[in-house]
Order: sequence, then structure tokens, then C-alpha cells
Amino acid sequence: MATRLIDIAEKAGVSLTTASHVMRGYTKSKIKLETTDHDLKVADEHGYRPNAIARSLKIQRINTIGLYTGYGYHSLRDPFLAEVYTGIQRVCSDLHYDFLVHVDIEGKEPSEIRLRLNDGKVAGLIVHAQSGDAVVAELARIRMPAVAIADRQSVLPSVIADDADGMRQLADYLWSRGHRHIAYLTSHLKLASIEARSETITQLMAERGGRCTVLPFPQLHPAEFLAQLMESEDRPTALCCWNDYYAYQMVRVGMDLGLRIPEEIAVVGFDGLLDTLLPARKLVTVGVPWEDMAAEASKMLLRLLDGETLPLVTTFPVTLIAGDTA
Repeated sequence: MATRLIDIAEKAGVSLTTASHVMRGYTKSKIKLETTDHDLKVADEHGYRPNAIARSLKIQRINTIGLYTGYGYHSLRDPFLAEVYTGIQRVCSDLHYDFLVHVDIEGKEPSEIRLRLNDGKVAGLIVHAQSGDAVVAELARIRMPAVAIADRQSVLPSVIADDADGMRQLADYLWSRGHRHIAYLTSHLKLASIEARSETITQLMAERGGRCTVLPFPQLHPAEFLAQLMESEDRPTALCCWNDYYAYQMVRVGMDLGLRIPEEIAVVGFDGLLDTLLPARKLVTVGVPWEDMAAEASKMLLRLLDGETLPLVTTFPVTLIAGDTA
């Protein structure tokens, strides 16, 4: 027999009203933090799902899919997220589903986030998170239908870009233009996609007799970082950035410093998310079909809900976009 809210209230030693408020997220009232934590722990131990699922079962289906991102931000100004949102919404619109973005989760424990994501409001989730994310592990443990996008999750079906081939195309491009020492500007985030790009470009340059210096996400102001890089005795001739945002930033500050790009330093990116703030320059980058990937992840999620077995990894091809920055 399924655990009821009244059972949770009795086991936690609180009123039905208090238990209801905690389970529904109304925790900004006079409910003590320790009471909230205790109630959530009891609910977790007994596998309780709030009554949203019961209401949904009355109509035999939940026509909503959700998005969980482990990075704590949801800005439509972010070109990557805008592509992902558009791809998911495109499928939802075609198939008459609703799309729910989970935002009230930052700073909470993985078990509490999992409880919120698994409250019966959504049939399944599109997941964008770092590999090894504790919440993703929780979702896999309870077999919550979910599909990952951008970064491979070993415990979920994942839709990813062909990062290795993208870096091969960039390596070919840069090598053909005489670059034998390049730098790869990596991220402060430990993402599977970024690590794959870094490892691939480093290996490819070494195999050809060149080299790639991996540089961590700069703590300095971008202008200071680039100025110091240009002053180093063993400086690279090309800077490969982990995404287009930082590539455009390097181009902009390079122009501000009076550098000739690409003659003094070439700059390339990865994503294909073109920035209109630098209309005079066309970035050399790798185009990734993020919107189509998000749409495919959504379709795969719906197939998963129908009981289909999905491949662990679905890889989308990428394309080099030539420009004037390298």
C-alpha cells in the first residue's frame, strides 16, 4: 500500500497541515528548519511522493516534462540555455506537453532536490549537470525517467555532441595555418564535454609534433590574463576556448589591447552560438546543434516513458565554422 501524507505526519510527529506544507515546499512560514529536515527525511525513508502524482493518475497521464540543471541558474540571455529551452519547448508544443523548469533547488541537499523533482508534477526530466552529480545519482537510484544532455551521465541515457571530432576539426584548421603551440582555455566547471575537448586537442597536437598548453579558467580580469599571456616568452600562437562566450571575450579584449587578431594571436571557440556584439568579426568555432539535441532528448524521454530501451549515448555530429579570428 502506498505511503500517504497522513502516515508521514504520524511518523514524523507533526500535524497533517505541517507535513503538507513541508512536502509542498511552503517552508518560509513559522515551520522550524529542523522540523522541515526531519519531515523530508521521514518522507525519503518511506518513499513518499506528494499527491500531485495521485491527482495526475486520475487522468492516467502527466503531460509535463521538466528540466533539471545542476548549475543553479536559468537565464534566457544565456545562448546555450536558450537553445536548450527552445528545443524542449518545440517538442512539447508539437506533442501537447507542458514544460516545467525547476528553479527552487539551489543550496538544498540532494535528497531534498530529488524529492522536489520527483513530486509527481512531471512525467520525466531532461538533465543538464556535471558528471557524478549527486542529484542525478539519486534520480537514477529511484528510476526517475530522465535523459541527460550535453554532458554524458553514466547512469542515464545521454545526448552529447561529438566533442572529439570537433576538436579534430579545430586542430586540422589551426595546424594548416601554421600553429604549432596552442593554448586551451578550460572551464572552472568539471564537465565531461570540456575534459574530452581538452584531452583530444592535447593528444592531437602532440601526435603531430606540436603541443597544447591547458590553461585553467582565468581568475584575472580577461584583459590582464591576455596581456600576461602575450608577454610570456613561450607564448602560444592560438587560443582555443572551451566555448564561444570566452572566445568572443578574448577577441574583444584583444582588440581593446591593440592586438592584431589573428596575426598576433588566433582565437577559436566551440558551440556555434554566434554573438551579435562583435558584428565586425566572425569567430572560428565548432557549430553544435544544441536546439536539435534538446529536441531529440525530449523525444527520447517520451519514448522512455513508453517503455522503450534507449541507447546509453546518442552523439550528434558537429561542423567547423570558418571565420576571421584564426
